[in-house]
Amino acid sequence: MYFSFRHKHCPHCGNNPVPHFVFWYFESLNILFAPLRRALLKLFNFSFNSSLFWVSLGKFFRILSVQNSSELCKVKRAKVLWEEAERRGIYMEELLLFKKPFDVYVAKKNTTIVFSGLPRPKNISKEALDSMDDKGLLKVKLQANGLPVPAGRSVWNFIQAKKIFRAITTGSNKYVIIKPRAGSRGRHSTTFISTESSLKHAYKVAKQLCFWVMVEEQIMGPVYRATVINYELCGVLKGEPPQVEGDGVLNLKELLIRKNHGRPAGVEEIKNFSEVECFVKKTLELKSGQVWNFVPKKGQVVILSEKIGVAYGGSSAEEINVCHPENKELFVKAARVVNDPIVGFDFIIPDITKSWKDQVCGFLEANSLPFIHLHHQPLQGPKQNVAAKVWDMMENIKN
Repeated sequence: MYFSFRHKHCPHCGNNPVPHFVFWYFESLNILFAPLRRALLKLFNFSFNSSLFWVSLGKFFRILSVQNSSELCKVKRAKVLWEEAERRGIYMEELLLFKKPFDVYVAKKNTTIVFSGLPRPKNISKEALDSMDDKGLLKVKLQANGLPVPAGRSVWNFIQAKKIFRAITTGSNKYVIIKPRAGSRGRHSTTFISTESSLKHAYKVAKQLCFWVMVEEQIMGPVYRATVINYELCGVLKGEPPQVEGDGVLNLKELLIRKNHGRPAGVEEIKNFSEVECFVKKTLELKSGQVWNFVPKKGQVVILSEKIGVAYGGSSAEEINVCHPENKELFVKAARVVNDPIVGFDFIIPDITKSWKDQVCGFLEANSLPFIHLHHQPLQGPKQNVAAKVWDMMENIKN
């Protein structure tokens, strides 16, 4: 296993690298002790209302300081929340730990609250919040409530991984996906796995970030981020990986160069051609040296990466207005199953305009701190002010 304490470039982490060993250690322990932690939360009903006291104490000892400008906030999720707070006359400031931001904020109007990431009402279930980001636990919970999830489960050794891989690929499914049970942003996830040799490599990659690994059926289609605030669906953002469409004339390298030159504002340039080459070689089952000279047929779409979204040269589109009513109901039901008023679901479905009941689709994960800013600035589609929905929920600091 590769251990690193530094934020080195890692092709499996993408644009959001983490120190592998530190991440592996804390996320694995987090899963291991989660049952005990949730039992204690339920038994003693721990409260964090003493946050203001600890903030005051931290300021007194100069461990904590503050900055009160939304322009200086580097966390995009917090920035849109802050801007909406200013429009409502809510005062916000960012806490700094030894003069460094750590995604903790203070908001004041009729009362004062301290929150990490996003504010939540006081009466929410701490056990629900604690378990939401666990992909394995979420999968079991959603499945038990009749909600669609990919086939597969969490494993901790390669023998188990092979068994699930064989069960999935023996049927009509050709590919599986391997990912760490903990974490987000697609770190160390590997798609289009069709052989046991590629399974072994992907398993080792996922194990770098967590002791437990998810082995799942790969469902085909775009990934949607459905954000539910106070049990109301507020955004359905479609994310797609970078891709090119063949014209029957240009080879893959020429298509990629043309894509980079003609990309819309806000879409990152694809620079790592070697990673693209490895991915396309696997998905199109090409031999070494064939990738860049490959000429896709007219209309043939070639996916260039496992990573999704504009940060990797992909695309995003807000599609809440065309989302099928039964899909909207599904996302709200899922939020009630996880029992938390703020949740962002990653969901794969081929056609969001059609009911989930008529397609192969499924929930991939839930995020307790969803990136609400993504709905504020989609590449295509109408902007959704999700930050406003968050403040609407927080009635205790409204007039």
